Amino acid sequence: MILKSCELETISIDSRFLRKGILLHLTDEKGNATTTEVSPLPGYSVETFEEAHAQLKQLKRKLLTTWWTKGALHFLSTLGLYPSVHSAVETALLDLLDPIPTGPCKRYALLFGSPTEIFDRAKEIANEGFLDVKIKLGHFSMDTAHEVISALGEQFRLRLDFNRKWDLEDTMQFCAHYPKDFFEYIEEPATIAHDLLHFTYPFAMDESLRDIEDLTPYLSTGHLKAFILKPTMTFPISPYLNLGPKAILTSSFESPIGIGQIERMIHRFGLTENLHGLDTLRYFDDTHEPLSPSPLEKASS
Repeated sequence: MILKSCELETISIDSRFLRKGILLHLTDEKGNATTTEVSPLPGYSVETFEEAHAQLKQLKRKLLTTWWTKGALHFLSTLGLYPSVHSAVETALLDLLDPIPTGPCKRYALLFGSPTEIFDRAKEIANEGFLDVKIKLGHFSMDTAHEVISALGEQFRLRLDFNRKWDLEDTMQFCAHYPKDFFEYIEEPATIAHDLLHFTYPFAMDESLRDIEDLTPYLSTGHLKAFILKPTMTFPISPYLNLGPKAILTSSFESPIGIGQIERMIHRFGLTENLHGLDTLRYFDDTHEPLSPSPLEKASS
């Protein structure tokens, strides 16, 4: 496959935080087109918006002068691409090389904010039929965290995210109040990755995956239940598949186009039976103009 065109378009993702992204528009020689999103998350991604944009501009010539096959995609891993760039470029090329049927994926609801905000959102998601939720608790005191669980624990199947804000001792003390299987898992329950080896409740790894080179000791604990994979920040994701723990793909507050490309990854990697973290759009401000997801479509010109 030869690409006929490669265009970059800057977009606004969330006006409250001046969050920007880049749409990558690719068209092949047959007129098939696709769009993916590059949007580093400020303060969390290793690359800035400006660095990702500069890399995409440098990459444009290679994209237009390479004969692309599925086998040739390994070439991308030799270029030192930022995760947000790598995931968007690979997804776009696969959209054209090997389009697959896609659709909505199973997801859990996301709850965060103050206790009042969490309880208000909980009513909203219950009305939408959600039974599975992830609650971010790392910014709460232990008493407040117990208050939230007491209010919601019987209504929903819970995943908790401590975002590495609590140390191991505090999290263990918190968990001791609940049966071992009360939570689906606790995401990042310790401030130091090594302390996860001593955590005796079901846990999931997210940020710590980017700090650890050898996962073997963590897999050997028997308590590691899930890898939380944000393609914008952790890519490629293939090394985390087939290791035992569930692979859970999550949004990093991308636009609907970014959500759509994560959904295509979920289908492509056969992860449709897992519940994924794709519920971030509900937290965008009301002035945000949603962009339509743009999988493979026939170009109009």
